Amino acid sequence: MRYDRDAGTILFHPKRFRLEEVPADSIVRIEAGNRDDLPGVAWETVFLFFHLDDGEVFVVSEHDRGFLALVNDLRVFFPRIVDWRQAVPPVPFQLTSVDLWARQKPGGGGDSGNLDAESAA
Repeated sequence: MRYDRDAGTILFHPKRFRLEEVPADSIVRIEAGNRDDLPGVAWETVFLFFHLDDGEVFVVSEHDRGFLALVNDLRVFFPRIVDWRQAVPPVPFQLTSVDLWARQKPGGGGDSGNLDAESAA
């Protein structure tokens, strides 16, 4: 998994011959949450949920290859994405959900982020 700066797209290879592409400008909300019912996985495993403008949700795990590099690349556009560890609950088997970013709504509300940050840098 990685962020393609030229295309402005998250690229994810969930299976050997399959590629998923998520345009960064289609993301309307980012949420971090944990799961504690996965066999053989620690209770504090965190997932990032990318809610898209078409209603789909793209999910990645902190255990997916390239996770930290993806968070590092996306922090320019979605600054609070670096706070994903807040979704780790203080005790085992407690579900946690943390909203990290939401697209600015007309009339206010949400965090506009900075999808043009690269051009400003």
